[in-house]
Amino acid sequence: MTWDLVIAFIIGLLCAARMPILIFTLVVLVVIVVLAATAVVLGYSVFEALIWAFLVAAALEAGCVAMNGIFYMLYVRKHVNERKHTQLGVDSKYSGMSELTASRPGAFMRRLIARLL
Repeated sequence: MTWDLVIAFIIGLLCAARMPILIFTLVVLVVIVVLAATAVVLGYSVFEALIWAFLVAAALEAGCVAMNGIFYMLYVRKHVNERKHTQLGVDSKYSGMSELTASRPGAFMRRLIARLL
């Protein structure tokens, strides 16, 4: 049964690559029910059947989590490391707004509109 857990982990890896997590969770639920029912019909105790069904489900979910971790390392971390940060001393057309607020509000709006246009 150890190979079953390894195969379930690999299947979890492959399914996580293309299957949405909700659909994958429903598939795992179906696998639990079918595996438990099959084990009971084959003569295993209900306790043993449920233990193995949950172990296989845990292996499937572990494969899914591992693939999501791989995706995180490949895509998210790559983009974070490539992002260029702006310098703190960059002048923009919106810098220097503090001198506009010192005068009357009407004059502030005229100057602001003039700067934006």
